[in-house]
Amino acid sequence: MPLLSVKDLVLHYRTRRGSVHAVDGVSFDLERGQTVALVGESGCGKTSTASAILRMLPRNVAKYEGTVELDGKNLMDLDDEEFRQQVRWRAVSIVFQGAMNALSPMIPVGQQVAEPLIVHLGAEKEEAAARAEEAIRGVGLPEFTMKRYAHELSGGMKQRVVIAMALVMKPSIVILDEPTSALDVMTQANIMNLLKKLKEEESLSYIFITHDLGLSSELADVVGIMYAGQLVEFGPSEGVYSAPKHPYAQALLSSVPRLRSTESPRTIPGAPPNLVAPPFGCRFHPRCPVAFEPCGWEAEDVKLTLRRAIEETSVAKGLPAVETIEVDDSRTVRLRLTDGADPEVWAEFVRGYAPPEGQLRGFLGVKEVAVKGGAVVLRLYDGESPMMTGEAHRAACLLLQKKGG
Repeated sequence: MPLLSVKDLVLHYRTRRGSVHAVDGVSFDLERGQTVALVGESGCGKTSTASAILRMLPRNVAKYEGTVELDGKNLMDLDDEEFRQQVRWRAVSIVFQGAMNALSPMIPVGQQVAEPLIVHLGAEKEEAAARAEEAIRGVGLPEFTMKRYAHELSGGMKQRVVIAMALVMKPSIVILDEPTSALDVMTQANIMNLLKKLKEEESLSYIFITHDLGLSSELADVVGIMYAGQLVEFGPSEGVYSAPKHPYAQALLSSVPRLRSTESPRTIPGAPPNLVAPPFGCRFHPRCPVAFEPCGWEAEDVKLTLRRAIEETSVAKGLPAVETIEVDDSRTVRLRLTDGADPEVWAEFVRGYAPPEGQLRGFLGVKEVAVKGGAVVLRLYDGESPMMTGEAHRAACLLLQKKGG
């Protein structure tokens, strides 16, 4: 049985523009003594996944559901007070991103390390101070650090204090949210060595959140690649780094400079999607170089592509005018023509852009071009949402499932 099992975790935020799908159906397992690294672009849902696991939720939550099991016990069945007493900091703790923001400038750091013991365990101040001092020494800091304030410490020392806060109650799982951000390279290396040492000595399990692929390879046993609120690939670090399966994982790794390679890093075209209205089907398909028919183009995408083709193509200028381009539903686009226009001529024009001849981007989703009632009707393939496949090395990609990889 895994130490932590996350299944179909969902967390949406309510905003004026609509619900942001920050975490949408994330599932993974964490074994005892294992490190799972969650990697991806900024805004892909890594920190929101950690917040959902630890139930550190803002007021504007629109949807929060799924299963989070710790040692076989579903934590979602606990009320907030039970969760605070039994889970938060006692079983699962977190090292927050940005140590300076995680520490109060008004209180000596020793008192801040001791605070979880007083709040969660009801320990006496003297006992809490002694255990805090032990935790401070455990992360390689001298005892006098206890009486120092945050502004008196270097960046690396502050980060070690925050790690001591996360470890003082001896949890079995520690969530590391960008634990080395804004630190210089040497300090990063020292912090990573400390985390490795603590993992071996304390048999800790980590969830390591980062966008630094090189850094994650130092600590991770298993890697999860996140994109647009979803986990698109999950597997052993050796497999994911050496032979990624999902097109986004491949693109992400190809954007990293390699010391022993003559190839230049490649950028990922386009931009991450709007999570208020995420793309239909596979969320990476608008940027994917190998996307094909069922990946998820919608009628609005085809409408915009068709309008651009009509405006930019000289051939179209010699044809009768299109009166309107209408979207009937997410799978149908209709061209209404001016009186007297021959719809067959426009149907032939549109077919010229549809695969395999034209390979116009949005037209990969066009299944059929027909003439009905004097209008040209474009019907789209049914888009699908890809699921994880395989056990040892999983990736959520329709291309892998439909065409055998």
